[in-house]
Amino acid sequence: MYFPIIRGRQYDLLALRELQVSGLLSERVIPIIEPIKLSSTLMSTVKVFEENYRKLIIVSNPRVGSFKGELVFPSVYQQFKELMLNDSVIIGHHLNRDSDNQIKQLQQEFNVKLEDIVIIHSERNLVPLYREIFNASKAQLNVIPSDNSFRRQLSGHELAGLSDKFNKLPRNVDYLEQENEFFSEEHLFFIDEGYIGFSDYSVVGEEYNESGFAPYAVAIHIVYPNAENALEITHFVSDSNSDTSDPAGKFSEALEKLIEWYQQFMSDGRMNTLAMQCFVQHYKEGTYPGLPTLKKLSIMHHLELIGRLLD
Repeated sequence: MYFPIIRGRQYDLLALRELQVSGLLSERVIPIIEPIKLSSTLMSTVKVFEENYRKLIIVSNPRVGSFKGELVFPSVYQQFKELMLNDSVIIGHHLNRDSDNQIKQLQQEFNVKLEDIVIIHSERNLVPLYREIFNASKAQLNVIPSDNSFRRQLSGHELAGLSDKFNKLPRNVDYLEQENEFFSEEHLFFIDEGYIGFSDYSVVGEEYNESGFAPYAVAIHIVYPNAENALEITHFVSDSNSDTSDPAGKFSEALEKLIEWYQQFMSDGRMNTLAMQCFVQHYKEGTYPGLPTLKKLSIMHHLELIGRLLD
């Protein structure tokens, strides 16, 4: 199973929603959404999963975004409570030093059983607290750092290994010096290593920024299976990167490189994802969808490809 962590940005959520609407999100992919605000896109994404009888995990105590502060308002909390009570939603929780109180509140407010909660771990020294809270039961799933020590501490529990596979460079233009690199092989070995699944931050990376900015370079990040079926990633970067002007032109430069590279995969059905079809269409029609859509398409391609590899 694959449990990608998706921050609740609009276009990240749209990637999930569009794949689900198109029937292209494998049942072996269960996304973990860490909401950054209670948006209409978040609500509609959950609704699509509900309509298709699919599960997704929503983090009840997000660590990024403005949502954490907004939950103190009764009206926002009530909407959030209704969302979390949706039949398609599995409640997730970041384990922290106040988890004992927070999980008791979840049990009271959401009438959730301990064994139905997904716990996301980040600190090994909090494992004793997890054992104390769960005592005679086990969480539905423990998402832990891909670390042998963590795995030994939670032996006998349902585990998914979490790692940040995306090499986030300071600037898009920096990828010109590292156009291709290894990405991941977790989908090949997670069972052998004692996990029921694996988790990452897709092709976005763990780092979270509140706001974007106009880049000097446009980069498109595409994951693909190599000869051993491990995943590598290629970065397609524009060339006219001296200033922030003409993003459409920069996109065209990066897209031309992508399409030329993509020719070698025409016979590989796994790479014929909805996102790649969209890139080809933009190339043929000379259209520019905007920078947020580029990230959406890269995420869509990655999630659909992983699903195909697992299937």
